[in-house]
Amino acid sequence: LFEESREEIKISIHASILGNHDLVIEGIDSGSLVEQLKGDWDYEYYLTVKSPDKELLMRKIGESKVNITNDKELLNWIQDNYSGNHALSSFQKLLEAQNIEYKMYSWR
Repeated sequence: LFEESREEIKISIHASILGNHDLVIEGIDSGSLVEQLKGDWDYEYYLTVKSPDKELLMRKIGESKVNITNDKELLNWIQDNYSGNHALSSFQKLLEAQNIEYKMYSWR
């Protein structure tokens, strides 16, 4: 969804479907700027949507005339609509607006 690499920071954000069919958007920020801001060299974060909630999300997206019938189509739709440096937080706002349950994890 997003990749950036500069001398002081590297950011990587990806979406994937796990073997149990959960949707995960994960990111890692690393570098001297992250250490300065967060107190550690890297900062990892994950947003997980369990499979039943992912299916509900796909149905709700379908209500807006976008037909998503499988995981690959969902990942493509996420890539098309939620790429960029704020991919995770923007997608999180969508889930909240649609009342879709998710779990957010982060650690450094």
